[in-house]
Formats: sequence, structure tokens, C-alpha cells
Amino acid sequence: MTKLLPKPELRRESTAAVHCYICTHTVTATVFVDRRSAIVKPGQKCPRCASALDAAYVLNLTQAA
Repeated sequence: MTKLLPKPELRRESTAAVHCYICTHTVTATVFVDRRSAIVKPGQKCPRCASALDAAYVLNLTQAA
């Protein structure tokens, strides 16, 4: 019986447009991208209102085909 080992997740950093919940503006931030999702890199601050972007929603992530 062969046991399949899970592949290590490859995360890469990219820049994306995210929605700041405090000032309700779209700002750019660094995000981690894996196969299925994109999450904001922890510890970043909004350039407009200086609130944390940890829970920000990723709106637009442009990727090459």
C-alpha cells in the first residue's frame, strides 16, 4: 500500500489591492499567494489611516498566465 505525502505549500509574495475596513479605501499591500487563496502579509499598516491590514480583503491580484 502506497502512502501519499502531501506536497509542501509554496507561498510567494506579490503586491495586490486590498480593502481597508477602517478608512474604507483600496490600498496596495504585500500578500502571500498559494494555489487557492491570497492572504495579506501580517504586520502591515494602511498608508492612509495607519490601521492594521491583517484582516483586509484582497480585491485585485494580477497574475501572469
